[in-house]
Amino acid sequence: MPRRPDSGQIDLAEIFRRVQHEMLAQLAVGRLFEHASAAGTATEHHWIELFNRYLPKRYRTASAFVIDSDGRRSRQVDIAIFDNLYSPLLFPHSSGTHIPAESVYAVFEVKPAFSRQWLRDASEKAASVRALRRTSVPVITSFGRRSPIRLRPILAGLLATGSVWTPASFSTNVRRALASLDCPLDLGCCLEHGSFEQSSERSRAVRISHRDESLIFFILRLLDRLRSMGTAPAADLMLYGRSLQSFKR
Repeated sequence: MPRRPDSGQIDLAEIFRRVQHEMLAQLAVGRLFEHASAAGTATEHHWIELFNRYLPKRYRTASAFVIDSDGRRSRQVDIAIFDNLYSPLLFPHSSGTHIPAESVYAVFEVKPAFSRQWLRDASEKAASVRALRRTSVPVITSFGRRSPIRLRPILAGLLATGSVWTPASFSTNVRRALASLDCPLDLGCCLEHGSFEQSSERSRAVRISHRDESLIFFILRLLDRLRSMGTAPAADLMLYGRSLQSFKR
């Protein structure tokens, strides 16, 4: 069979659509075999695998607790995206990964479906992370001493396979639910019905993707929002250690 000539052109949209269909198929098959109590963990695993596939290596993803230098801890986050180059994992224990608030770029909840309840839950989890204290200290680079990095708002959102709303009412209901939240959500992906992005501007304008482009829309908007955040700030680790007798004067 003759070899097809290399056209030098690929259909990016079609590739993402096939990845989206593949992920939906994996989740559907998993639901046939998994016990209900394990289904949530398996779904988180699929999303973490997706992030590890598409995010640059400077980022890491995991289910985690977020802590600050005052000893406060967030609620457990289904998926945290955090710095993988400069920030230490303070307590990488089997009972639960604990990461410093300074290293966190984004937090996502993974739920079975989009609904007003699950969007509210994601908002409350985000609030428990955003309420933590974050520090920023100067660092030394090859170009000399660099001033502390300005803190950027931590991104937050919801990830799900389906929705309690019909495709026709999905956009309207998502907008209404987002407008009612005390702690705003920035991004979300419903694989079957569409993704959303809420602007960080005062208008909080919401854009919702076409249902067949939910995954590519979400990934590209997430990558762009992460890029705009720059590098995570360097945490003042001495503040984390101030409870130790060795650090007390």
